[in-house]
Amino acid sequence: MFTTRRVLLVGAVALAAAGCTRETATIIIADPDLSDALHTARTLAHNAEALGYSDIAQDHLTHAATLERLLLPNVVAEEAVATFADAAALAEAEAEASIDAVYACLGTDTDFAVVFGEIAASRAAHAAVLA
Repeated sequence: MFTTRRVLLVGAVALAAAGCTRETATIIIADPDLSDALHTARTLAHNAEALGYSDIAQDHLTHAATLERLLLPNVVAEEAVATFADAAALAEAEAEASIDAVYACLGTDTDFAVVFGEIAASRAAHAAVLA
């Protein structure tokens, strides 16, 4: 009898579906720090775009996309965002958000420390540019 790759693949899928693998499946639970970072990234992106800082807004949208992928299968809904009056208010929000990301980086016991660190550095740089 001749076994094809398709038959082997179907057999492997059947075994995995039947639970005949060594590793058990884990359910991904939403991380509150990741969710908070996502909400903040969306807020900062919206305000940066509204104030004409499209490069900064794009940085935040990139972070938001990364955070959304990390949070899958959990979906974090869009929320109403606060509006900042000027660049000084945006700079202050960027600085505060950077500090929040630093605390999330230092307080996490997961592999997300690198993500939080990158976000904190980016937000600090934005605050410096806007100040």
